[in-house]
Amino acid sequence: MTGGISRRLESITPGRLTFVGVLVLLAGTVVYFLFRFYFPPITRYLFFGGAAFLAVFFLRPYPSFWMLAMPTVFMAGGATIPFGDFNPAVATIALFGFTLFFVADRLLWNRPLFVPSRPLFWLFAALAVQVCSIFISIHIIGQYHVNAVREGFGLYLFIPMAVMVPVLCSDDDRMLLVLRAVVVALLAASAIGVAQYFSITEFSRVDMGLGYVYRGRVSSLFGSGNIFAGYLELTIPLAVALLFRDRSAVWKAVSLTAALLGMLSVLYTFSRGGLVSVFLGVGLTLMYIFRSRPWIPVVIGALAVLLLVQNADTFERQMSFFVNPQEQITQPTILHRYVSYRGFVQQIRESPIFGVGWGAREHFWGRSRLYSFWEVRHVVSTGAVRLFGGLNSLFFNQAVKGGAVGLLSVLMMFAAVYSAFLGAMRRSIEKVVAVAATAGIFSFMVHLLVDSFIIFPTVNSAFWISVGILLTALARGREEPSVST
Repeated sequence: MTGGISRRLESITPGRLTFVGVLVLLAGTVVYFLFRFYFPPITRYLFFGGAAFLAVFFLRPYPSFWMLAMPTVFMAGGATIPFGDFNPAVATIALFGFTLFFVADRLLWNRPLFVPSRPLFWLFAALAVQVCSIFISIHIIGQYHVNAVREGFGLYLFIPMAVMVPVLCSDDDRMLLVLRAVVVALLAASAIGVAQYFSITEFSRVDMGLGYVYRGRVSSLFGSGNIFAGYLELTIPLAVALLFRDRSAVWKAVSLTAALLGMLSVLYTFSRGGLVSVFLGVGLTLMYIFRSRPWIPVVIGALAVLLLVQNADTFERQMSFFVNPQEQITQPTILHRYVSYRGFVQQIRESPIFGVGWGAREHFWGRSRLYSFWEVRHVVSTGAVRLFGGLNSLFFNQAVKGGAVGLLSVLMMFAAVYSAFLGAMRRSIEKVVAVAATAGIFSFMVHLLVDSFIIFPTVNSAFWISVGILLTALARGREEPSVST
């Protein structure tokens, strides 16, 4: 075998620097110094980065290849670029570009654009209901059309990923690669989050006012600890699934590292809902994997609780949610939600069917010197609104903005997701992956009862990729592969 390799190496013709090669090197050198001395850094980065991208693109002009980069691009693409009345994130622009590339490739080669399934049909039915709600907001309530479209489509912005993932994961190897891509993005985000925590030198002044003393809340590349926690809720269960799904020792180590760093990151976000939801999602995943030995996840959970207890001084904000729940009702964040939800109920009563309309302009009412809570109210918008709030609850957000029509849309969406899970558990070969994806989505949904960060592209993309992975599991065969436990 060694002799064969040697003969093949000897047969390779040594590279020669031809006249054309010399010209290319000289031209490249001239272009480099031209950009180095006459153009600002951002122009240089865009030029050389674009050239590198085009080179790789022409070498690998396949959507299935570029799909593997999307989880990381979406995770890191939270920065926004003002564009007229719109304010798209880099992740959103990347989604549009990738979707156009995918559609063009499928049409060019006369290949199907989607994998048909009943849950996918109901997901698009839910989207159609949301479109009706947006139409009502514009033509009946009178909201500014750009605002209504921007805010109304926020929930379904990355639904193309739920369509493209099953198409591009046509075999076991592709499924594995997409899971690895999600875990790599999680590893990068979590590593940045942990590094942020240990690089912080000052205490968080906001929560010192509430009686808690700790380093600032980490947010990685997401801009907010709660948004980062939502991303972790969706992706950590998938890392746990890959740990037992992948046969490669290297990728098992990567998955374990990503999951552990993710757990540390959710602690360092100091998000109470994030901690509960991540523990719920990981616990459900482990309970299924070790369903024949349920004592293992119980022991793992006990060790996690013991770790929290031993570091109760650091994680007092989360621990108080469990050990002293009556104290929570006097905290400004809880009082703010109480006052907000009370106002939302009143707004729902005023317009129960159509809501106040998507794209409504928000204003705040009732702020006091003692507590910084307020009631969010809405008026009809007549011009562009730069940012929209999430009303501290996805379901209240849908009911207040879209009325019964908007609430029906989100309920149909989650019903379609859980129907896909039931179908996958009946006939899929990827039951562990289906459980992990659904556990992440379910724990994420629990957190959305009191928050609404799904409207942010960095998290919305992770949600719809998880839905796409679940639909991929639904589309797979009948016999489950072996899983090492």
